[in-house]
Amino acid sequence: MINNSQGMTGQILSRMRLPFRILQTHLLQKEKPLVVLLYLTDRCNLKCQYCVGHWSGRKIPDPTLVDVKSWIDQFVKMGTCHITVHGGEILLREDVGEIIDYMKFKGLYVNLVTNGILFPEKHKEIKNVDSLCISLDGRETANDANRGKGSHKKILAAIDTALQEGFNLSVHSTLTSNNYGEIEWLAQRAKKYGYSQQFSLLLKPFSECNQMVALSDSDIRKVLERILKLKKEGYPIFTSEGNLKNALKWPFPYEKAILGKAESAAHPELIPCYYGKLKVTVDTSGNVIPCAVLNNSFPAKNIRDVGFKKAYQHVIENRPCDRCYFLTSADWSLLLGLSPKMYWEQIKIQLKQIITR
Repeated sequence: MINNSQGMTGQILSRMRLPFRILQTHLLQKEKPLVVLLYLTDRCNLKCQYCVGHWSGRKIPDPTLVDVKSWIDQFVKMGTCHITVHGGEILLREDVGEIIDYMKFKGLYVNLVTNGILFPEKHKEIKNVDSLCISLDGRETANDANRGKGSHKKILAAIDTALQEGFNLSVHSTLTSNNYGEIEWLAQRAKKYGYSQQFSLLLKPFSECNQMVALSDSDIRKVLERILKLKKEGYPIFTSEGNLKNALKWPFPYEKAILGKAESAAHPELIPCYYGKLKVTVDTSGNVIPCAVLNNSFPAKNIRDVGFKKAYQHVIENRPCDRCYFLTSADWSLLLGLSPKMYWEQIKIQLKQIITR
């Protein structure tokens, strides 16, 4: 069951658009913000220990619908064709359906990330998304230690609804000392129910709140080896093999997560980053930054003050880093860098998703 009106042919064409545009930018040697990660609320109905940016504590008001539509128009004018909608918890916005429909009207491929708590009651409002990511960190004890008591049952209900309604689903898990024993269970569940499983490591250097659930360097390497083994055994692990190997061969302690341009030159074997080149992040305040990891450190320009074009150019000229081991970021960098192995992995994943839907 396909949950929107595109049909199989439309789904294939929609997914081919980004690779074509990536190839075009490489051939023309011209950088464009092809992908935007858009945070539209800092509000959240969970209190995860490892919250990526700890943005919910900022209490920044949501951008208005007028703001959001204006931003989308500017993205499209600059060449954006793929957008990921994020929070906080995006489904807390009453106008989320109107936002998604406007993005689709503008021709964008839309991925939506949710914790799943409100999904069963609001899924019809976002039926036109192209792909959906729901967060689940393992069985009840492990998941609820990370994400809050009672969240596990609600997340499983969300995943069930997404599968029943034919959403193009992936499930994402952030690995901590609470749930690193859940990797096999998560992979087995993904295989059983027919969705893709993604994994992330905590972002370092650690904040005070996620320091308590951090994995040691030796545990991180063991975790990566286990995920790689499962992937080679045929489990539907979305995280790419090249990405996992990149993190395993990281030549520094994992506390040193980001390399600047000078350091990167000495390590050409590591995946070069395309964030801040072909992909940028716009946070709830309207700041345009290379990626979420830098939300508290990058001297951003704001889209409200200078417009998206100037804010994006500022990112291009001032992006401070060139390589990292963050799993989600490295997968995107492989894709944006035209890695043949990454594209082959993605073709197999995407075709399977379309056919099974």
